[in-house]
Amino acid sequence: MWKAALTGLCLLCVGGEAFAQRDDGKIFIQFPEPETTATDPMIGMAAYEEVLASGKYLVGPQDEFLIYVPGIEEPVIKKVLAEGSLFIPKVGLVAIGGLLLSEAHEKIEAAFRKTVKLGHIDVELSKPRSFPVPVLGLIKVPGTRLGSAVQRISQIVPVVGELDNGASTRNIRVFNPRQQPASVTASMQSSRKLGDWTILRNLPSKRVDLVLYETTANAKYNPFIEDGDVVVIPPQLGKIGALEAVNRPRIYEFVEGDRISDLLTLAQGPAPHHDPHNTVLQRYDEDKVTLFEIKVDLAAVLAGDEEADLELQPKDILILRAIPDYLRRSTIEISGEVQIPGLHVVDKDGTPLITIIERAGGLTADASLQEARVIRAGLVKETQEIRDLEFERILTTPAGDRSEEDNQYFKMRAREKPGQLVVDFAALYQGDESQNVRLLPGDFVRIPRKQETVRVSGRAGSPGAVIYNGEYDVWDYIEQAGGFGWRATKDVRVIKASTGEIQRAEDVRTVEPGDRIWIKEQPERNYWTIFAQSMAVVGQVTTVVLLYVTITK
Repeated sequence: MWKAALTGLCLLCVGGEAFAQRDDGKIFIQFPEPETTATDPMIGMAAYEEVLASGKYLVGPQDEFLIYVPGIEEPVIKKVLAEGSLFIPKVGLVAIGGLLLSEAHEKIEAAFRKTVKLGHIDVELSKPRSFPVPVLGLIKVPGTRLGSAVQRISQIVPVVGELDNGASTRNIRVFNPRQQPASVTASMQSSRKLGDWTILRNLPSKRVDLVLYETTANAKYNPFIEDGDVVVIPPQLGKIGALEAVNRPRIYEFVEGDRISDLLTLAQGPAPHHDPHNTVLQRYDEDKVTLFEIKVDLAAVLAGDEEADLELQPKDILILRAIPDYLRRSTIEISGEVQIPGLHVVDKDGTPLITIIERAGGLTADASLQEARVIRAGLVKETQEIRDLEFERILTTPAGDRSEEDNQYFKMRAREKPGQLVVDFAALYQGDESQNVRLLPGDFVRIPRKQETVRVSGRAGSPGAVIYNGEYDVWDYIEQAGGFGWRATKDVRVIKASTGEIQRAEDVRTVEPGDRIWIKEQPERNYWTIFAQSMAVVGQVTTVVLLYVTITK
């Protein structure tokens, strides 16, 4: 081997050229390794093993070989000439164009043996050539691209941003006229001329499925290109889908010959929560209107039973039903003034409220029973999903055009608290078992801290929070907040913390911690506008009176 023959040499690099100095002091020029440019294809292990090491690489003009022949002190780099010959020192031209790499090695070795009786020749492909690859069909910029036999189809036809809408990524076809009879070549030319790619459907070709390649990493779905390949990107033939309990539920491109197993592969198989006994295939009848279901034996399909593995049609939808309540967390959340707030497990059929509070360590000394709430998540979701058409109508109706019933309905809906259950915590702790509601999974319990203040808002002299005093009434709290402020009215409302209800101050017997006292403000009046409007009305009335007097005379 030439590499072993150079053992013990000291290499010097001068001005980009490589020189080697032997132990005996003699210096000779060693050819540098070929530099990889931006256009040179990168050779990965897959390309090395499948194309180069396997000897399946097809040799052609411009392929570059590194050659070491005994008796020549340094290796040489030669390219295959236009007519397919490679010059071998001491041997001459050897025609290797069109041969597989393994065949080329054998032919070179045989030619060397005829000329040189002693020694061994080393020949290695150092730089694969590039060659034109026509890319036709539904691509934004069809034409010829440079490729190499160590590149896959996906490297020649990047999908993102390259293909037209409706272009296939699962049924890309690769034709090679060099390997096919003249009739096939004529059909391809006719297809290109007419723009009808269906002519090619039954011609010998390799199918490229970039979606299955992405899913399975199986190289057969994304082969390496060969010199002479023509890549055709046809339109999609339709859609199929895999939904519900699969690992990648979505709609996929349909390809002729697809079966349920192929669709499951695209969807990356059944999800852990699938029901193995409840899989159906939804399919349209011949009228393309009637939809019906076909029961699928999923276990048989996964076991490779061809009879159960039905061939698919466009618009087919495979549905793997999920196991009801699979790994559903039967918990409720309790927060606020309990010893152990957080998530707590409840029975599927519900657990009494007092039991959950006890599991949470019981109430703290600062818990406010009057403001404690229970929210049912299911009711909140139901409220959000069900449209209230009457409420939507009222919202779009100007306030002046609403009837009294409309206003009452609006107030009722605006004051609703979605999902809130009616629970009197104070009565619960006084022994009223009717308030011991059963909590269901997803419920939320909130027990806030006692608020030892009463807020005075609106047109108070000094609005803010006033320390709670059990002996104070509404007017005492207003006095503590600086009394009535400028432009305040005597129309005072109290918003109860326990219910959220708004009451007139005169109707409130007891003010409780957390309540809010709201002092309303006098509306602003533009007296000049009122005067002008009044004068306009007087003028209109006067005109009517004069007209009446004139007519009666």
